Amino acid sequence: MISAITKSSNKSEMLQEILMFVLNLLISTFILRLVWNTSLVKHLTFIKPIKTLLDAFILSLAIQVVRGI
Repeated sequence: MISAITKSSNKSEMLQEILMFVLNLLISTFILRLVWNTSLVKHLTFIKPIKTLLDAFILSLAIQVVRGI
């Protein structure tokens, strides 16, 4: 089932793609929380700060899904 989702030809490439996706998601979570809390909250009054990493993770995941992963 996972091999139908990824574009890999063997299990090693499939594992590498999955790990890169997870790493990309985690890095974007930390960057999103930093940018959100330091820039967006100061300039847009209707945005509230992100307090937990789980909130940042969910927002990051939603952005990547909308963007098309």
